[in-house]
Formats: sequence, structure tokens, C-alpha cells
Amino acid sequence: MASKLKQEYSFKSEANDAYKLYVAKTKELVESELAKLVSKLSHINLHPQIEYALLSEGKRLRPLLTILSAESVGGNRSRVMSLALAFELMHTATLVHDDIIDQDEMRRGKSTLHKRWSVNDAILTGDALIALSVDLASEYGETILKTVAQSALQLCDGEHLDITHSLQRTTEEAYFRKIREKSASLFKAAAYCGVLAGGGSPLEARSLAGFGENFGIAYQLRDDILDLALGENSFSKDLKSGRVTLPLIHSYVASNAYEREKLETAFRIVKGKNGPVDSTIAEKILRTLTEKGSSEYCEKKINQYIQQAVADIAPLRDTEYKKYLSEMAKSLKPTA
Repeated sequence: MASKLKQEYSFKSEANDAYKLYVAKTKELVESELAKLVSKLSHINLHPQIEYALLSEGKRLRPLLTILSAESVGGNRSRVMSLALAFELMHTATLVHDDIIDQDEMRRGKSTLHKRWSVNDAILTGDALIALSVDLASEYGETILKTVAQSALQLCDGEHLDITHSLQRTTEEAYFRKIREKSASLFKAAAYCGVLAGGGSPLEARSLAGFGENFGIAYQLRDDILDLALGENSFSKDLKSGRVTLPLIHSYVASNAYEREKLETAFRIVKGKNGPVDSTIAEKILRTLTEKGSSEYCEKKINQYIQQAVADIAPLRDTEYKKYLSEMAKSLKPTA
């Protein structure tokens, strides 16, 4: 049953070698600039923790989107690099804090920061990263600074919705509100601010903001499906944390009263487990999702948001960067 849900996704487009090269070179540059930034912070007590959090392996999608948005309107990447880093720092801060909330012990193959040091150190590191993010964004004027601050507030509100939603009471509408705030808000702000810093017009700014939001929603939906993949020695992090995602919502709504009760019971057991999850309980949940077509339903939603993201950037001038934005969105398409 697990294999039915498990899909493969890639951030690389097979159709465009130029796009692949652009992403690789830009990510390499972002990594280099992050290392330089961290080296300048060697005088503060939290330097080891900040270095550990920031220089771990990551996709760097938010700074990539900031830079790409700026270049798509004629901006210069060197002039928006500090802004791009600001979004990566803000994102990293949320990961550090999320790991505390979820009591996760591993991230990207390494011990989480609160596990390696302490919860107190992790909280303070996340706070420091937010402060550094705001400091970097302040170089770009009041509008951009305010946008970054507002996106951080949305992230907090979205995270609170995430940890308080229940399977029985969460609607699809409430779910999309949550991911717009928690997941898509930072992508939206990164694209919007990239245009402003790159000297773009109000129309271009609106276009890229729409792109960023719809990309962010598709990205989160994709994660919802991937998270439900059952591995040999692990089980869905979202289920273990009690996170209510779209596949679960769809399956629950499509079930009758008896099926809902069974799903609620299995979800409650999985959520309450501190150790490994019984594979039979996992299979019950996965079987229900498969029977109700929940994975396929999410895939359709992903494609809808990808299409909308591509449509959002139609008003942009035709450049290689517009093509890269389109490639970036289409790279989220699920493939069997």
C-alpha cells in the first residue's frame, strides 16, 4: 500500500539544461555568501549553533526565488543577495523552532539543533536568525522590511493553526488557509521583494507575488504526499506529530461514519506513539488513503497550482529568467 502513495519528485527539469545550470550556479553562490555571513558572526556566543543551522544541506529555494524574481525584471543578483539571504535565515529559524515543537531528533541526516545542544540554545538560535534576517532586509527600505516582518507573522500564525487543527474539525478550506500562511507566505514574500529590489513595476510585483504563493502551495501539497511514504524503519512525520494534511482530510471526508471512526482511531494511536509505529496500523491509514484516491486528488491539486503559478507570470517580459520561473514551477509535477 505504501508504494501506491510513494511518488518521485524532482526539483530538476529534464527539459532544460540551462535551467539546471542556473540553479546549480545560483545555489553555489548562495552557499558561498551564507558561509561569508556566518564567518562575520564569529564574535557572538551563538556562532557554533548559527553555523550548524545555516550551513547544513538545504535546497535554498527561497533565496533562489528572490534572485530569479529580481533578474526576471532586469535586476542584478549582487544587489539582492543580502535580501535573498534574509529569506533563507528566516526559513532556517522556522525549521529550528519547528523541530522543538515536533520534538524531532533528526533533520537532513543530522541531529536537530535542540538535540545536539539544548532547547534553550535552539530557541535563542532561531530568535537570532530572525533578528539577522530583519537586519539584512532593512537595507532595502521600509516596504521590503515590512513585507518580511509580515511574512514572519503569517508563518507563526500558520504554525499555530497547524498544531491546533484536528482531523475531525479541519476542512479543506481551513487547510489551505494554513499552508498559505505557514508555507506559501515566505515564497510569496521572497518573490515580491525580489521584484521590488530588482526595480520591477507594480504589475510585475503582483505577478511574481502570485507565482510565489501558488508555487509555495504546490510545494507543500507535494510534501504532504511524500511524507506519507512508508519506509522500512520510519513512518510519516506528519502523522506522528498529529499534523492534519490534505490527503488525510480528503480521505476522511470521503469516508462513511464507520470508516471515519477507524481512521480516527488509527490516527490517534499513531499520534500518541513515542516509539516505532506498528506497521499494521500504518497500513490501515495508507490503505484508506489509497482506496479513497487521496494521493491522486492531491496530485490534481498540485497540477492546478502549478498551472496557476505559470499563468501568473504571463505579463512578464519574455526572458530566459521567465522560462526558468516556469521550469521551477513545473519541476514540482508529480510523476509515477
